Amino acid sequence: MLMIYASVIDDAAELRRFEKIFYMYRYQMFFVANKILNDEHEAEDAVQNAFMGIAQNIKSLPTDDKRVVRAYTLTAAKNAALNLLPQKQRRDMQLDIDEVDIADDEDVFDRVAASEDMETISRAIEKLPDIYGDVLLLHCVCGLGVEQTALMLGRKKATVKKQITRARKLVVKLCIEEGMVFEHGENNVGV
Repeated sequence: MLMIYASVIDDAAELRRFEKIFYMYRYQMFFVANKILNDEHEAEDAVQNAFMGIAQNIKSLPTDDKRVVRAYTLTAAKNAALNLLPQKQRRDMQLDIDEVDIADDEDVFDRVAASEDMETISRAIEKLPDIYGDVLLLHCVCGLGVEQTALMLGRKKATVKKQITRARKLVVKLCIEEGMVFEHGENNVGV
């Protein structure tokens, strides 16, 4: 769970300090983020983003005073949630990706992935939010199972399953928006 965060921390003492912060404040940070986003999955993403920022800046953390560290971590969670809020509001105003009819067929993603139009696929993957790009990379490209992907990313298995489904749908949607046309049953899918 902590492997990704640990990869950005060089010093063993700083890593222990980070682990202590992680276990002490993760639920409080989730509560703060969920209060802002009103979505558990988004809140988990915000907390992960906040922890990555904390890990990258662990050496500059003010003090070991619990009150200061708590305020710092909760502020990081609040800011990470606020950073996701505009994205969430935009997504909520757009067509829900779960409602995209063409993406309901898992074979559609396989057809897109098997396409020879790697440039379009690469552009689509680059446009994905990191939370979806990471799971897509580990699960579909590296071939890790859902459980292994969840472990690598420090996420719940159910969260990773949902993110894989959404990532696949988003890639299909973005490829079609880029003008990719491919066979789907008897009809063409795409523009």
